[in-house]
Formats: sequence, C-alpha cells, structure tokens
Amino acid sequence: MSFRTPSTTQNRQALLDLERTKERLAMNQTRISTGKRITRLGDDPTAAALILDFENSIQANTQFIKQADSALSFLTSSEDAVSVAINETIRLQELAATGLAPTISASARAAISPEVDAIRNILVSVANTREQGKYFFAGTQTQTAPFSGPSAGPITYAGNSGIISLDVTAATSVATNIPGDTVFFGPGGQGSATDIFQAATDLRDGLTTNNTALIQTAASNLNAILANLNQVRTDLGGRQAGLFDAKDTLSGFNLTLQDIQNTQQDTNYAEAMTEFTSDQTIQSATLSALAKSTKVNLFDYLG
Repeated sequence: MSFRTPSTTQNRQALLDLERTKERLAMNQTRISTGKRITRLGDDPTAAALILDFENSIQANTQFIKQADSALSFLTSSEDAVSVAINETIRLQELAATGLAPTISASARAAISPEVDAIRNILVSVANTREQGKYFFAGTQTQTAPFSGPSAGPITYAGNSGIISLDVTAATSVATNIPGDTVFFGPGGQGSATDIFQAATDLRDGLTTNNTALIQTAASNLNAILANLNQVRTDLGGRQAGLFDAKDTLSGFNLTLQDIQNTQQDTNYAEAMTEFTSDQTIQSATLSALAKSTKVNLFDYLG
C-alpha cells in the first residue's frame, strides 16, 4: 500500500505564489481605480523619483507665475497712474497755450488759474497712489506718503530711490516699481525744469499775476516733463510685456512637465486590465490546485 500525501514544499511554494498573485491583483486594482500607475515609491523607484522632481519643478514654476502676477498688478496700476499724469500734463499744456494767446486779457488768464491749481492737486494725489496700503511711488518706503507740501510752496519727496524686485524665474527678477522722484521730479530733480509740480505752480502763478514770461517757462518745461512721463510709461509697459512672456514660458514648461509626469504616473488601462484578468485566472487555478492537494479521504490511502 502506498500513501499519496501532499508535498509540504510544493504547498509552501504554491502559497507564496498565491500571495504574490494577490498582491499584484491588489496593485492593479488600485491602479485601475485611481488611474495612477505608481501609488507607492516601491512600485517604481526610478519613475517615482522622476515624478517627484517634475512635481517640484511644476510647483516652483507655479510660484514664479504667482509672483509675476503680483508684479503685473503693481506695474499695471503704476502705469495707469502715470497715464493720468500724462493726461493732466497735456491739459496743462493746453491751458498754458491759452494763457499765452496774445489776445487774452489779464482777468481771463486769472480765471484759468483755478483749473491749474486743481490739476496740481490731482497730480499730488496721483503721485501718492497706493494699493493694499502700499504707495507705488515711494521707493521702498511703501508705508509713507511720498509727496506733500503747501499749496503755495514746493512739493517735497519723502520716499527713496529704492527698487522693489520680485523673482520671476530662477535666474531673473523684475523691478515692480519706479521711485516717485524719477517720475514726478524727472532727471533734473525737485524744483528743476522737469519737476511737474513746479511747472504746475509756475503756470498757476503766472496766470494769476499775468506774468507771461513765467507762463512761457512753464509751457516749455511741460514739454520735457511730458517726454519724461511718456518714457516712464514705456518702461512700465516693457516690463509688463516681459512678464507676460515669462508667464507664457513658465506655463508652457509646466504643460510639458505635466505631460511627461503623466506618462510616468498614469495607468496604462489596457495593460493593467490584462494583468488583472491573468492574475485572477492564476489565483483561481492555484486555489483549485491547493484544494485538491490538501484533500484527504479514504481513497488517498489506497494503493
């Protein structure tokens, strides 16, 4: 009489194979349900490292885009303020031309001066433009109103020449401000021929006192002042254009990185379903074989 008994080694190997099959089934089921090929670092260490590197780059680029948006906000608002100053300067030129007309009377000149004085006040207000509690034209002294002064005296500058910069790429930064003295005093500085407040004051006083020489001086200076303001606006516009280009480039990089990341990360559904179905078949066959090999009855002992 012979005894047919299951091999302990064979059973142990079958159980190990069954455990591996169950792990693959669980892994592919997760891949199919989540759409992600890699859910743990151990699934594919090399690919996981690449995915992490791509994610870090995408996050860094996204932060640069946010900083570019912040810079654009300040530059756009600054350009808007300078545009208002340009329009007011053009109006001052018109009023100066009117005041220099040979047929205008002294009283008519004096009647123009209140509008000039109102424009002067508007210009001071524009020079003190702020957003979110920060003054645009104060240099780095953003909590201090940069321009002030009496109606009859000179307007003074309390800001500085500091530049506020933001990084918009790992190697590039952009200045988000233009110091107010550069904008409103111009290259000549306070009290010079490029000081917009001095020109407005001279024009007002010349109209009030019927001083055509002072009106002419103001009119000539307004030409240089307007040229300076236009240059400032061009500078601000150029910075904005550069920021838009940087944002487009960073967004393009992110799309490319995201595509590569998805290639590494996303589940290949056809492959995962094939493996899942195959492992289900293997699992059923293994369980069936184990059931037969461990079944013991009277006929097992019959030779």
